[in-house]
Amino acid sequence: MTPKSFERLSHALLRHAPGDRAGEPGLRAALAQAAGHPGKLVRAHLVLSGAIYHGLRTDSAERLACAVEYFHTASLVLDDLPCMDDATLRRGRACLHRAHGEATTILAALALINRAYSLIGDAMAGAPRAVRTRANACLERCLGVDGLVGGQAWDLAFARSDRSARTVGRIAGAKTGALFELALLLPAALARPSAAEWQALRALCVYWGQAFQIAD
Repeated sequence: MTPKSFERLSHALLRHAPGDRAGEPGLRAALAQAAGHPGKLVRAHLVLSGAIYHGLRTDSAERLACAVEYFHTASLVLDDLPCMDDATLRRGRACLHRAHGEATTILAALALINRAYSLIGDAMAGAPRAVRTRANACLERCLGVDGLVGGQAWDLAFARSDRSARTVGRIAGAKTGALFELALLLPAALARPSAAEWQALRALCVYWGQAFQIAD
């Protein structure tokens, strides 16, 4: 990703972030921190590039990219909570719950998730029904009990598991792999890939997720 692309996505994340000046100050501050200090934006860049390549207008592609990054950010701030990983730092700063409290952090995560679904609805509004149906199915699989949420549940139960390589791989695939899958397959739905192409893309995301976890 070029510095220009990173700057463009960083600005878009702030521009599309939930909240306004009339909102509760504590929640506004938490959302500003969450949206204003992104990581590498790898997933957002995948979405933006894929969506534009498959014919989505630039403004709609940015909305789709921001939506996926908001899902990612919400998962991180929830993962950092004391009831989850009990982390203290995220991206070189105090975790959101350390700076703004646990309750406000949970509300901020919900606000990001809510905005993400709204942005996807806006971005996909003009797409054919079959495309929107496939995109919705992708969201359910990647973010639900078979994806990110389920992966977090397996992660929390890891201490009670067999702690095998298979279990570790399952967690990595459900958590990290699911977000890569969402970033790649959500814009790919616009191209109406065949079943074989869809499966190949999903397999690629599994390998990406495993590689990312190993490198991390």
